[in-house]
Formats: sequence, structure tokens, C-alpha cells
Amino acid sequence: MCCVIDRRRFLEGTAAGLALGTGVPAWAQVRSADAALAALLQRHSEAYLRRSPEEATGADFDVGANAGLRAKLDDRSLAARAADQKAIKAALAQLGAIDVHQLSSRSALDHAVARFVYDTLDDLLGRYGYVDGNLRPSPYVVSQMNGAYYWLPDFIGSRHPIETRADVEAWLLRLAAFATAIDQETDRVRHDAGLGVIPPDFVIQRTVVQIKGLRDGDPLQSALIAPALKRARDKGLSDVQAQALGIFRNRVQPALTRQAETLEALLPRTDARAGVWKLPDGDAYYAAAVRANTTVDTSPAELHRIGLEQCRALTAEIDALLRAQGLTKGSAIARMQALDADPRFIVSNDDAGRTKLLGLADAYLKKTTGLLPAAFNNPAIDPIIVRRIPPAVEAGAPGAFYSEGAPGQPGVYSINLHRPDEHVLWRLPTLTHHEGIPGHHFQASMLRRAPALPLFRRMVRFSSYTEGWALYAQQVADEIGFFEGDPFGRIGYLQSELFRAARIVVDTGLHHHRWTKQQAVTWMVENAGEHPEATDREVTRYAVYPGQACSFKVGANAIHAAREDARKAMGDRFDVRDYHDLVLASGPMPMSVLQAATKAWAGGAGSVAD
Repeated sequence: MCCVIDRRRFLEGTAAGLALGTGVPAWAQVRSADAALAALLQRHSEAYLRRSPEEATGADFDVGANAGLRAKLDDRSLAARAADQKAIKAALAQLGAIDVHQLSSRSALDHAVARFVYDTLDDLLGRYGYVDGNLRPSPYVVSQMNGAYYWLPDFIGSRHPIETRADVEAWLLRLAAFATAIDQETDRVRHDAGLGVIPPDFVIQRTVVQIKGLRDGDPLQSALIAPALKRARDKGLSDVQAQALGIFRNRVQPALTRQAETLEALLPRTDARAGVWKLPDGDAYYAAAVRANTTVDTSPAELHRIGLEQCRALTAEIDALLRAQGLTKGSAIARMQALDADPRFIVSNDDAGRTKLLGLADAYLKKTTGLLPAAFNNPAIDPIIVRRIPPAVEAGAPGAFYSEGAPGQPGVYSINLHRPDEHVLWRLPTLTHHEGIPGHHFQASMLRRAPALPLFRRMVRFSSYTEGWALYAQQVADEIGFFEGDPFGRIGYLQSELFRAARIVVDTGLHHHRWTKQQAVTWMVENAGEHPEATDREVTRYAVYPGQACSFKVGANAIHAAREDARKAMGDRFDVRDYHDLVLASGPMPMSVLQAATKAWAGGAGSVAD
């Protein structure tokens, strides 16, 4: 019989004896404190969902008494931001009234997570720009990777529930509210510009192209409208195409024009400097962004050193593998770049190539699924589909990303197929592991089945945990044998690790060491073997999401380090499947909290039962 972790010993915790001077059993005090914290976090979570109709839809909260939320979008105004900051300060005060020493182990973990979230939001909401639910700050409310125009079309078109006539009416109201959201963000762009916070010129130029693409494209083919109309037709609900087109032409298009014109008017006031150091209190902003993204207290200068060190080690390992395949001439980076031009690994730069990439990605998901029992006790996977990033935004989008589906809908692994020949085949398996299985989609699937996670813990997200797991999952795919007989695929896995280490170097280079954009692009191409065009998009991403690029490798390093510390502490009792249960079932958390939780588990709660 296989061994399984006794989660109750870690999650619930116990106390013994009597509380001194009270005569009240300690277990009763723990139960009372746990209940008080649980009730507090539940109130905070529900209040947040009422302020965020979009999150309410994602959490299936917009039903019953909260059904009115389904017709609304988040308030993106400056007034709403001020109200959020006030709410966070109140939440911090309420959380501080809880006696941590009276909490069980599980509740103490919840408290530690909440404290980090509230402290971080209190800091970031007091600064300019934007911060999302992953605690990823951006100094720019609208960019080529951020803003209502970027995020909401897919949400409104594909993730808004459409099951009844009332859902269709709510969808039309949300479509109209889209124009309001755009205008609110345009007001904030003007406000922040008044503070001296203006995106680099290359960011504005890309952003304006995308905004105009949404404005000028055929709305009946757009991600904003087409999927919703199709779902309504498939359900036999009334035809609202004419109403939707009227809303788009009379409200949405003018709002997009106003936003594009506002950004274009800022071009004479900006330049090509990419780092946030140029902004008001920019060094402090970057330090806050790094901490929010990595959830560790490591300085940008130290992160830069760590990134360089890991790049050197990974390059040496790749060099040995290339030599084993008879590739010995030139630097390791040059030899990897030569693989990118090898016809064996390139698809045609057309729809046939796009179709092949999507088919291979789906096949890799299925192969990995069959190998999971070697690393996980009870792997459970929700449906997932592979699709192309909408062409209207792919020019400024990353190479791929994962999105959780709306309730009842599959998760989506989206690939940027603007240039399919950029996705060389020796790299594609690892990209699929990262975004799909055992990465983001598997993590989301397991979290949905995690026992007794309160609403608050199911909602909070951390880049270092989420992205760190996805990068660590690439290592797991290698460890369970995915690349047996595929040496070039394994080189692709290591190159992906190198790429994430290089991200640390480039992000800190841009924002701390004041590199130019071209310096950053050149360094990445020469030291990580990346395509120049793809790297230019990457560096443009780092310019608008400072610190986020560091979260991948910092998080993966922390998850791996905690694993190896537990292995040393537990000896023969250690089972990697139990460790993975701990990481996934405990839910999203800062890396400092994960390290403490792993230490407690390995020190006593790590016993196994037959």
C-alpha cells in the first residue's frame, strides 16, 4: 500500500494543556481564534468580490443575492482605487487584532499569507500605476500588456456566463460598461502623466497599434463579441447581434479612440528609456515591485548576481549536452541558435505550421499526463484546450500564456502564432509543460480539489508561487522521464531554465543598473540564445511589469530548495509525491511562508501512514 501524507497533522495542528491563568483548554482558545480569523477573511473576501464583479464571475460568486454583479465590470476610477486603499488599511488593522499565537498551524499559515497580501497592497496602492490580483504592479495603467482594452475582450466574449436570457442581457450591459472602463483608465493615464509617469515611446507606439486594431477590426470576428454571440446562438437564446454592434460602434469605438489619442499626445513628452528608475521615486518603486513579485527580501543587486551565476552554470550544462550530440563548433549559445535554424525543428510560417504546433502541444499534454503518477499521489486534471492568441493582440503578447476557464469551461493554453517559425520544435515540449501540465493548468486543477481551503486562500495569487511552480514543473517533467530518447527536447528544457535566469539579469539590468532597451535585448540574445524579435517583445514586457520576470526563477529556486531541505531532514521518510501534495494542497503562498510550512511538515507533520 502506498504511503500518503497525514495532512491533518500539518493543516489542523493541535495544542495541549491549559492556557495559563484562564482555566480554558488551549484547544478551545485555538478553535475560537481560528474561527475568528476564518470569519474575518471570509468577510474580506466577499467584500472584495462585491467590489470586483470580474473576480466574482471567476469565483462563481455572481449568483443568487449577488446576481447583479454579472452585469457589471470592475470600477477602474481613481476614486475606486482610493477606496480600495482605505479598505486595505482597515483590513490590516482587523488582521492585527488576531492573536497569532492562539492559531492552529493551518490558520497561522492563512494569517501569514493574508498579512503579506495586505502589507503589499497597502504599499502598492499608495503608488502610481496599477496592481493586479497576482500582486504584479505596473507603473502604467495602459500598455501593450495591460489595460481594459487588453484583458477584457476575452473575459467579456468568452468567460462571461451565457446560459439564460438574463445572462445575455447582462452581457450587453457588460459590453456597454467596457466603454466606461476604457474611459476610466484613460483618465488615470492623464492623471499619472501629470505626475511624470509616462510609458516609454516604444510602449506607447505598440499599445496604440493594438487599441486601434481592436477599434477598427471587424467586431463580429473579435474576441470581444464573436464568441458570446456564438454561445448565445448555440443555446437558442435571442439574437442580439444588432444591439451588440450598436454598443460597439456608439460607445466602445469612441472610447478606444479617446484612449489612443490620449496616449499619442504623450509621445512628445517621453523617450526610449525603459527602466522605472526614470520615474518619480523609481528606485523605491522597483524594490517594491521586486518584493511583490518574488515574495522574498532579496535586493535587486543580489538578484542580478544570482541570475548571472545561474546563467553560467546552465550554459555549461547545455554545452555538455550539445557536445554529446556532436555539436562542438562555436559557443554553446551559437550552437543553440543554429538549432533554431535547423530545418528539422522548424514549421512552415503559415496556417499549416500553426495547425502543426497546436497539434503537437496537445499531444505533449497527453504524454505528460500519463507520466504524472511518478511524481504525484493522485493527479487530477481538468479539461484543457490549446488555441492561438487572438491575432489582434499577438504582436505585443508573450510567446504563450495560460488562462483558467470560466466555471464549467476548460482551461486555455494560448500560443502566440504571429510567427509560427519562432516556436522551434526542440523548445515546444517545455513551453507546454510550463503553461499546461504539470505547470499552470495542473496546478489550477489540483488547487480546485485542495481540501478545506477557504475562499480567501483560493483567490489570492503570487507570481513566485504560480510562475515558480510552472518553472519547477518543467524540472519535474524531466525527472519523470519525458525527455528519455529526446536529447534535443532536454536541451530545450535547459534553455528554458537559462532563459528564466537571464530574465533576472535583464530585468534588474533595465530597472536597477539602468541598461537601455537595446542593451537588454542584445544581452538576452547573446547569453540565452533567444530570437531577436521575440526578445524585443520580452524586454518591452519587462519595461511595463518591472520585477515580474524575476518571479519565475526565484520561485522555482525556492520550491526546489525547500524540497531538498525536507529531503535532508526526513531521510528515508521523504517522498517527493508527498512534498508535491504539500505545495499544491496548501494553496498559493509567499515563498517565505512556503519555506516555513515545509520546515514544519518535515520536522513533525511529515510522518506517513500506511
